Amino acid sequence: MGSVDVLPVVAAGIGGLLGSMYLDAKLLLGKDLHQLRSGAAATIAHKIWAFQDKLHFYYRFREKAKANPNKIFVLFEGREYTFRQIEKASNRLAYWLLAQNIKRNDIVCMMHQNHPTFFITLLAISKIGAVPSLINTNLADDSLLHCIKIANTKLFIFDPLYEPQVSTITEATKELNVRLVAYGEATQEAELAPLAIAPTLTPSILSRFSEKDTSEAYIKGFEANDPAYLIYTSGTTGMPKAAISQHARVNFAMVMYSNTAGVQKDDRVYCVLPLYHSSGLIVSSSVCLYAGGTIVLGRKFSASRFWNDCVDYKVDVFTYIGEFCRYLLSQPHHPQERNHNVKLVYGNGMRPDVWERFRERFNIPKICEFYAATEAPTSLFNVNTGEMGAGAVGLRGKLFRLVRSEVQLIKIDPITEEPLRDKNGLCVKCDFGEQGELIVRIDVDGPISFDGYYKNAGATKKKILSNVFVKGDNYFRSGDLLKLSSEGYFYFGDRVGDTFRWKSENVATTEVAQALGVYPGVGEANVYGALVPNHDGRAGMAAIVLKEGSTIDFKELYQYLRKKLPKYAIPVFIRFVPAMEITGTFKQQKVEFRNQGIDLAKIPETDPIYWLNGDTYVPFTKEDYGKVNVGKVKL
Repeated sequence: MGSVDVLPVVAAGIGGLLGSMYLDAKLLLGKDLHQLRSGAAATIAHKIWAFQDKLHFYYRFREKAKANPNKIFVLFEGREYTFRQIEKASNRLAYWLLAQNIKRNDIVCMMHQNHPTFFITLLAISKIGAVPSLINTNLADDSLLHCIKIANTKLFIFDPLYEPQVSTITEATKELNVRLVAYGEATQEAELAPLAIAPTLTPSILSRFSEKDTSEAYIKGFEANDPAYLIYTSGTTGMPKAAISQHARVNFAMVMYSNTAGVQKDDRVYCVLPLYHSSGLIVSSSVCLYAGGTIVLGRKFSASRFWNDCVDYKVDVFTYIGEFCRYLLSQPHHPQERNHNVKLVYGNGMRPDVWERFRERFNIPKICEFYAATEAPTSLFNVNTGEMGAGAVGLRGKLFRLVRSEVQLIKIDPITEEPLRDKNGLCVKCDFGEQGELIVRIDVDGPISFDGYYKNAGATKKKILSNVFVKGDNYFRSGDLLKLSSEGYFYFGDRVGDTFRWKSENVATTEVAQALGVYPGVGEANVYGALVPNHDGRAGMAAIVLKEGSTIDFKELYQYLRKKLPKYAIPVFIRFVPAMEITGTFKQQKVEFRNQGIDLAKIPETDPIYWLNGDTYVPFTKEDYGKVNVGKVKL
C-alpha cells in the first residue's frame, strides 16, 4: 500500500476517534457505560450467589475471612483487628446467643458505638440466621422504646457507654420481657462489673463458648428480600421507622458502589460515619469489605484530627457527608491537609459551593457523590474529576436514561405537597432544569426492591405512589426535590414536606411538634427546617403560640426536650408568634415560615426569636445573625 492509499485510512481513523471523543464529551457515553457496567456486574454477582444459595450477606465476610484470615479487617485507633480475630470473637458471641435460645429470623436489637465490637455483635447475630436491629445511639426514652417495641425483640445488647439512655426504658422493657445485656468496648477485655440495669458480657463469660465456626446451615436458604438487618430512619410519621435492608440490597450495594466509585483491593477506607446508619455500615464498611480493603474506623468525626489520621493510617479513600466537608474547609490550615495519599472520597451531601474549594484545597483527585436512601430501590452516582458536573448528586446521560428509565422527576404542588395531575389523572414529568420530586418505579423483578417499613403498613403506603404515568403502575416516593440538567446531571434541591435534614439526620417535624405541644404553657407549635448561612441542611425551628398568661423557663424546656428527643431533633431556634396561620385545608402554614427562616429582616419585630445556647435559649439578635451570616458561628 502506497502513501497515497494510507492517507484516507489514517484520516478515517483520526476522524472516527475525534468523532467518538466528541460524542463522548457531548453525550457522556463513557460515564454512562461505566455505571451500566457496574450495575451489570452487581446483577450478575447477585444471580450467581442466588444460584449458589449464598445470598446471606454474612457470606461476603466469611469468604474474605477464609481466604485471608491474617489480613487486617479493621484498624481502630492504631490497633489492628484481623479477619481471624473478628471471626473468632463473633463465633463466641454467636454461641452465647444460641445458648440464650436466639433462633433463625429472631430480631436482636443492638446499640453500639463506632468500635470493633459493633462488627463482632453484628456478625454474631447474623451468622446464626437472626436479624440485627441497629439502634441509633442518639435515642432515649419514648423513641428508644418505640424501636424496641416494633422489633418485637427478646434481647437488647448495648454498649455500656449507653447505660444512661437505656436506663430510661428499663421498667418498660421488663413489662415487654426484653432482656438487657451490656457488651461493648468496656467489656471487651475487662471484667466489668454488672451494671445497675443489666448484666455484663465479659471475657470470662464468653471464654466458655467455642471460637469454632458456626454451622453454615444457619445461613442457608435465605431469599433475596429477606432482611439482613433493620436500620431505623425518621419519616413524616414522627417516630423512627425500621427500614428493611434486604440481603439483595446489601450485596448489590457492595458490588455497585465499589465498582462505580473505584474502591480497590488493599485500599484503606477511613470511616467516621455512624455504623448504625447505612452510610457507615453499607456504603463505607461493606463496600470496603467487598473490594478487599481495610476499614480505618474512627470513633467519631474530628475536624482537628482528621488529616493526621489520614496520614498516620495511610488512608487511600474516605467516605463523607457534606456537613463535615464544610467543617474541614472552615478549619485553619493544617500541615497535613495536602500531605496525604487520599485519591478518592465518596459520599453524599457535598454542597456545590463547597465542592471545588474542597477539591482544590485538599488536593482530592476524585469525588464520587451519590444519592440514595436506606429503603429506596435505586441510587444515583456522579463520579467527578473536574469542573463539569461539580455539585451534582448523580449523572444519567442520554444512553443511561434510554436503557434505564425507572427514575423520574414529577411536579409537586408547593402548598399541598402532593403530585400535580393532568386531565387524565396522571402525574406530570418535570422539564430540564425544573425542580420536582424524585420517584422510582417499583420493579418486582429487580435485584433490589422497596419492601416497606417493618410492621408499619401506614408508613409504607405513604411511600408508594400509584397511577403515575399509566394506570396501575407504582413508584417509590423519595420525598426529595431534585433538578435534572439537559446533560443528565441531577442536582439536589430540598426535602418535600415535614421532614428535613440536620446533622446528617432526618428530623420529623411531627415528632418535635408533639413533644412541644404537650409542654406546659405551649398552646400550639409549628416545627420546620430553617436554612442557616454556612451550614448544610436545615436547622430545627419552632414557631410557638403561648397559652394566655403563660411564660417559658428556657432551661427547663431544654431539659424536657433532651429527654424526649434525639439531640439533633431539638429545635435550634424558637420563634414566638401571636397566632398560627393555617392553609385552606386547615393545615399549619409552613411555607412562609420556611421562607423567612432566621432572617430577622423578613420576620416581624413582634415575633421574638431565641436560639439554643448551651442548655438554654437566649434572644437571637441582629448582631448574632450577622455573625452567622459571615460564618463566625457554627451550630
